[in-house]
Amino acid sequence: MANVNTIDFTVKINDLQESKFVAKTYSDELSSNQVLLEIEKISFTSNNITYGIVGEQMNYWNFFPAQHEYGIIPAWGFAKVIVSNHPGVQVGQRFYGYYPTSTHLLVTIDNVNSKGFMDKTKHRQALPPIYNFYSNTEKDPTFTPETEALIAIFRPLFVTSFLIDDYLADHNLYNATQILLTSASSKTAQALAFLLANRKKENALNFNLLGLTSNKNVEFVEQLGWYDQTISYDKISHLDATEKSVIIDFTGNHNLQFGLQMLLSDKLMYNCLVGLVDWQNLEGENPLPQKGAFFFAPKHAEKRQKEWGAFRFQQKIEVAWLQFVDATQSVISIKEHIGMERLKQLYLDMLNGKIDPKYGNIVNLKNKKL
Repeated sequence: MANVNTIDFTVKINDLQESKFVAKTYSDELSSNQVLLEIEKISFTSNNITYGIVGEQMNYWNFFPAQHEYGIIPAWGFAKVIVSNHPGVQVGQRFYGYYPTSTHLLVTIDNVNSKGFMDKTKHRQALPPIYNFYSNTEKDPTFTPETEALIAIFRPLFVTSFLIDDYLADHNLYNATQILLTSASSKTAQALAFLLANRKKENALNFNLLGLTSNKNVEFVEQLGWYDQTISYDKISHLDATEKSVIIDFTGNHNLQFGLQMLLSDKLMYNCLVGLVDWQNLEGENPLPQKGAFFFAPKHAEKRQKEWGAFRFQQKIEVAWLQFVDATQSVISIKEHIGMERLKQLYLDMLNGKIDPKYGNIVNLKNKKL
C-alpha cells in the first residue's frame, strides 16, 4: 500500500484575503468505483472570484468541502487518472471538468460511457449535474492539445455566455435596441459579445452592442472588434437614455448599477446580473430602483436540454464554441503559472483587480512543490 500526498489551496470564507495550504494523504487502495485524479492544469479568471463571493448563497463551497471556516474555490481544467478502482476508467486517461484548487481529486464514479463519467460522491448529489460530469479528452470532438488552454479558460464561461445569448434570443432581446455589457474586458463578457455580434450580423438585427469598462481597458476592448461602441465607466452619462436597453452586468458594482438604472429609467427592459468582478463595491448609499435578476446558467441549460435533447444541446454549443476559438486565438495570450504558490499569488491578484485582460491565466499544478 502506498500513499499519495496532496495539497489543497483553501481560503477563509468570511475573509477571502486570507488563505492557507492544507496537506492531505490518500491511500492508493480505493473503494469500489473510486478514482483518484491528479489535477494537471486549471484556469483562473474573475469567474473563480465570483465562486468565492457567492459561495454560501450558491452552494459553491459544497462541491469540495474543506476545514471549518475555510473553503476550496472550484476551477475548470484537466486531470489525469493515477489510481482507478473502476473497470470503465483507466489509469492515464485525462478528463476535463470542475476541479478543486488542489493537486488531486477523489471521485466516486457513476454512468460511465465513452464520453466521460459522473461523480456520484454523496455531498455532490444535490448540486447541478452540469458541474459533476467529467469529459474524456480522447472522445471530445472539440478538444485539441493546441487549444487546451483556451478550453480551460473559456469553455465554462462560454457555456454561460451561450446560455445568456440564447435566453435573450428566446425573449426577443426584450425588444431592446441597446445592449450593455459591463466589465466588457472580462472573459465571459468577451464570449457573450462575440455571440451577440454574430447573432446581430447573421439575423440583420437592429441593436447597438456597447461595452462598458474601466479607462485602462478601453483600448483592449475596442481591439476585440465585437462591440459597436466602448464606453468607460466615467462616461456612462453619454449613453442614449431614449433607447430600450438591456444590461448584462458582470461587475456587481452597486454605484454603477444605480447610475445606469437612474439614467435608463423605464427604458431598462431587462437587468441581468451575472458576475461580481467588482466585489469590493457591492454596496452603496443609494437604494437601487430595481434589484435585477440573477442569471443562473444551469437552470436555463436544463430547460434547453429538455426541449432540444442533450445531444442537440451539446451540438449547438460545440458549433458556436469552435467559431469562438477560431476568432479568439489572436486576441488572448496564454500566461502559465507553475505551482501552488503561484496559484495563491494569482488568486490574490485576481481578487484585488490586478489582472491584465489580454492574458488568459493557466495554473500548472503538476509541480507539487509549494
